[in-house]
Amino acid sequence: MQLHDPCAVSVLRCIDEALKTKKTVSFNDVMAASECKKYSISEIGKALELLRRNGLVKATSRFGCSELLEFTATGMTDAGKEFLKKR
Repeated sequence: MQLHDPCAVSVLRCIDEALKTKKTVSFNDVMAASECKKYSISEIGKALELLRRNGLVKATSRFGCSELLEFTATGMTDAGKEFLKKR
């Protein structure tokens, strides 16, 4: 998966919107978002970690058996905001 993947862009938009009203956004929050329901749990997990590793969101994550188990976003980075502006 790459940053320009529709799933990654949708997940980033979801995080951005949710952080306008909440202090943190969890993996479950993203999975429950209407625009992310069309993606699998695995796809969302990969997108979340991709966004974190590329510095688009401030977040913590925990893995088990090579799968994302927990994810908590606490903010958007300037790079994340710029990325969304270009979409």
